[in-house]
Amino acid sequence: MFYTLQQYKSVQWMIIHIRYLIALAFVPSGFTKVIGERFTQLPKSEAVGQFFEAIYQSGAYYNFLGLAQIITAVLLMTQRFALIGTFLFLAITANIWMITISLPFKGTWIITSLMMFAGLVLLYWDKNRIAALYSERDVPSKKYAPKVSKLWINAGIIYIISLLVLCYAGPKTDPVSKGIAIITYFILGITFLYTNFLFWKTSNHVIQSQNGV
Repeated sequence: MFYTLQQYKSVQWMIIHIRYLIALAFVPSGFTKVIGERFTQLPKSEAVGQFFEAIYQSGAYYNFLGLAQIITAVLLMTQRFALIGTFLFLAITANIWMITISLPFKGTWIITSLMMFAGLVLLYWDKNRIAALYSERDVPSKKYAPKVSKLWINAGIIYIISLLVLCYAGPKTDPVSKGIAIITYFILGITFLYTNFLFWKTSNHVIQSQNGV
């Protein structure tokens, strides 16, 4: 039954875009850490502010966290290596989730809980691939989740490059940076519209063919 569910185009679309979405959440925060800027400006008099300040002052560890988030986002965006990205995403997000539960955040734990749920959904999606890693029996390849087409792989590459460009140019106010940001937003919008149009157009064609239309 689960294998049959994986064959539905609408379900495949949801999984692909969940990967895009959670990767998107990691790019800005990861980029900020990599370049060594503060992720938040919370008062140091509060427990949450003290915690983030301590991480920021750690230096190399702070940069390492950012780099790990960027790598995770890249793996998820490429789709081809999404399972590895899912493992990394859950490892990082589980720590963030526990932090938001342990410290007096206001509502942030809801967002991190949803991120954890999304990661677990992606993990379950590839459960047969995971089972093949430790099972003594060979899992038939047809029981794996369907391979992602090059359409989404190429889109993911465009997305990750565009997001990194926006992280660099977005906050700046000079005309050149603003122009780069506008062009990048345009590329993101066109990529999203084109890939979805082509995907659903192809899906409708397949359905019509199967029905003998």
